[in-house]
Amino acid sequence: MADLQARAIEIGKDLAELGAIAVWFFLLALVVKKGKAIADARAAAEQTRINFIIMAVDGLLISPLIALMIATLVGLLHRQGVGLIPDGAWKAMGGVATGAIAIFVADFVGYWRHRGQHLPWLWPAHSVHHSDTHLTWFSLSRMHPVDRVGTAMDVVVMAALGFPAWAVSIAVMVRHFYGYFVHADLPWSFGPVGYVVNPPIAHRWHHAREVKGSGANFATVFSVFDRAFGTWYAPGPCDVPLGVSHDMGKGAIGQFVYPFRAWGRAIAAQMRSRNQATSGSSAGGIG
Repeated sequence: MADLQARAIEIGKDLAELGAIAVWFFLLALVVKKGKAIADARAAAEQTRINFIIMAVDGLLISPLIALMIATLVGLLHRQGVGLIPDGAWKAMGGVATGAIAIFVADFVGYWRHRGQHLPWLWPAHSVHHSDTHLTWFSLSRMHPVDRVGTAMDVVVMAALGFPAWAVSIAVMVRHFYGYFVHADLPWSFGPVGYVVNPPIAHRWHHAREVKGSGANFATVFSVFDRAFGTWYAPGPCDVPLGVSHDMGKGAIGQFVYPFRAWGRAIAAQMRSRNQATSGSSAGGIG
């Protein structure tokens, strides 16, 4: 009973936080886009509904399981004494420097993890996040449970590198809230600052449908990683269609089911190909 009450309180806090963020981004949209902000919000209503359902399922069912998974894996690392950098190094460096390095390294880890999510076998789960055709700050909440597990591994990697728990928490928080920002429909490039910090237009190109930009701009906070590894693409404001070209199914249920359908089709295709190759080889041997 106490666990249920604690969970209810936690959900209440999350909803209050979400409401405050929603008000902030709506006011920002009014300033930036003026009257167009309301029209854009109406156009995005169906996608927002799907995002809310996915977020609710995540909050009630998925997040507790992922938190348990992270706690178990991180606890195992600590018990085994795994940590590339000893605690003493962070103490000598000081809190501010440790926190800043944690944010930078976490974004580096997230960059490579995100690139991995675009590989063929992980893409079906990640494509759920990309299926939002009206990108808004709330699109960050559209994540398939399988994709959430992959994203959560960032924390485990940071723990394995030896970062203190408080620094990992700061890095997660900064990247999470900055993730809301880069998903928002804001036409900002940041000028020279964009050479270091990721601007919203860059991530909008990342969500473009079937164009070069959809395979670029994987970092959340720092654009330096995409620039360094050849995945930067932001030729200007992104005015091309967003989302994915394949059919994800209907509504939120379709989003949850789609990856399993895609993986099933891929496995079946591989098995048919293997059977055909075997049959052809046997026929060749008999002849």
